[in-house]
Amino acid sequence: MTIARFREATRGLDHEVSIANSAGIFGAVPLGCHWVRPGLALYGASPFADCSAESLGLRPVMTLMSSVIAVRRVGRGEAVGYGGHWVAPRDSAIAIVAAGYGDGVHRSLANGAAVLVNGRRAPIVGRVSMDMLAVDISDLNPDRVRVGTPTVIWGEGLPVEEAAEHAGTIAYELLCSVSPRVPLEPR
Repeated sequence: MTIARFREATRGLDHEVSIANSAGIFGAVPLGCHWVRPGLALYGASPFADCSAESLGLRPVMTLMSSVIAVRRVGRGEAVGYGGHWVAPRDSAIAIVAAGYGDGVHRSLANGAAVLVNGRRAPIVGRVSMDMLAVDISDLNPDRVRVGTPTVIWGEGLPVEEAAEHAGTIAYELLCSVSPRVPLEPR
């Protein structure tokens, strides 16, 4: 339904109207609504594929993070993850992070999607499992990554929109998929 049709359908009604979600609030078309519904923007995420949250003046208010639970050396040609989906192209250092689809990490986040390990980008390798994921830390200083090293899946420093794009979904799905078993820590 176009905006003109909506206005025509609601003309003369004795009710307040709204079609202004987050995209409507930041969009270029004046909607003339009585109130707005800023769902995605409340999380600090952009409602537009071609516009970052930062450029809209939004900051993430939710960060999904965990920590490294193991670091392993993997030889060239060795497989990592369910079904051996990823094969090491070189001798590699792999960090195992305590976060998986049981926590709300989308299963389709796979090879190439980044996480932040100690504040530095590193790619997820192999498939996301129920309780963990593997990250190639070879290009970081692997000796500085230990059990307990913080890892950001998305949020502060790594936009949820980027993770959503790698997962083939929208940011709102990731934000709403975090499992109740993930402990909440207020800022």
